[in-house]
Amino acid sequence: MKKLFASRVKNLKNSELGDLMRLIGRDEIISFAGGIPSADIFPVEELGEITAALLKDCSKEIFQYGSTEGNEGLKEYLVEYLIENGINTDISELIITSGSQQALDLISKVFINPGDRVVVEKPGYVGGIGAIKSYEADIISIEMEADGINVPELETHLKELADEKQKVKFIYLVPDYSNPSGARLSPEKRVRILELAEKYNFYIIEDTPYSELNYYDDGMEYMKKLDLNNRVILLGSFSKFFVPGLRIGWICGDPQLINLLGRAKQYTDLASSSIGQAILYEARKKDLLKTQAKKILPFYRQRLETMAEALDKYFPENTSWHTPQGGFFFWVKLPDYINSRELLNVAIDNNLAFVTGSAFFDKVEDGYQYMRLSFSDTPPDKIKRGIKNLGKLIRNY
Repeated sequence: MKKLFASRVKNLKNSELGDLMRLIGRDEIISFAGGIPSADIFPVEELGEITAALLKDCSKEIFQYGSTEGNEGLKEYLVEYLIENGINTDISELIITSGSQQALDLISKVFINPGDRVVVEKPGYVGGIGAIKSYEADIISIEMEADGINVPELETHLKELADEKQKVKFIYLVPDYSNPSGARLSPEKRVRILELAEKYNFYIIEDTPYSELNYYDDGMEYMKKLDLNNRVILLGSFSKFFVPGLRIGWICGDPQLINLLGRAKQYTDLASSSIGQAILYEARKKDLLKTQAKKILPFYRQRLETMAEALDKYFPENTSWHTPQGGFFFWVKLPDYINSRELLNVAIDNNLAFVTGSAFFDKVEDGYQYMRLSFSDTPPDKIKRGIKNLGKLIRNY
């Protein structure tokens, strides 16, 4: 059978991240692995009322296939939201997707030919890198700094390619609290990357799953707001600040691109969940989306601060990390003599879990010295106990 598989199957590698997700829910495990929202903060009662009302009062259409481009009411809400954030748009520039992961797949599908060059963060989001690699792109990984991607390094690569009469198709960025690094792209770097996109003729995929998760300020301007020449394709999601199970995301871009993405989506799933979009639309009408976006901030901030204090107290001096101001993650560098994959095996034997750095690099060996710790789905008391025990394992390795 293997002889009949497409050549791109070689890029569909087993994901240790998927293996670790299966540890979620095991009571004996203190898991810092799953970068998922906490179910403890979901507005279950309100969603139950909305769903009950939909089932009682709405037409049968909520159980039918919907428009490929998405629920008109939901897109009108997104237009209002984007205009409030300084992005002048309309529904012709929007398409609803089955989560932002599908958005990444659709964009990769319509842009990438085998061998095309695409720039990603190093380390970068495993789902984004995976979607891009599955269409056989040639990955260029650029180092991350505390204030986002290393722009001088990016510019050097772009210049070298231009000198060879070559170019990149797009750069994939998570500007706000990137997964896994927790880095936030500075305003100066946002402007400079837009200038480089114009100079070297490439697109910017701005993925914003954590943009609502600003625990200490009101957030930064979207790169899309600063974009004067339709270089930015903006991706958003309801998963991290509201609920992930509805699997609803969106793309904002040029109408011609949205039309093309719609045709690509027709051959993928025809349309996103009708009832999921209807629930979100009703939640928006009841102001539940805004209420929830405010409610989650002190909830997750407490967990972030608990992990920061525990790391300071229990991790050895030869480890290092950047304390994020939002998002879900700490990115920890281990001592040279520790391989995070080997440490993980010891940790699981001690009922602890994290994600090794290897999952977030194009070349797995680049991540052996790193670990990602998520605080989002772990209560503060377990964070303290888990970080204390993990610190002991590192000291005694």
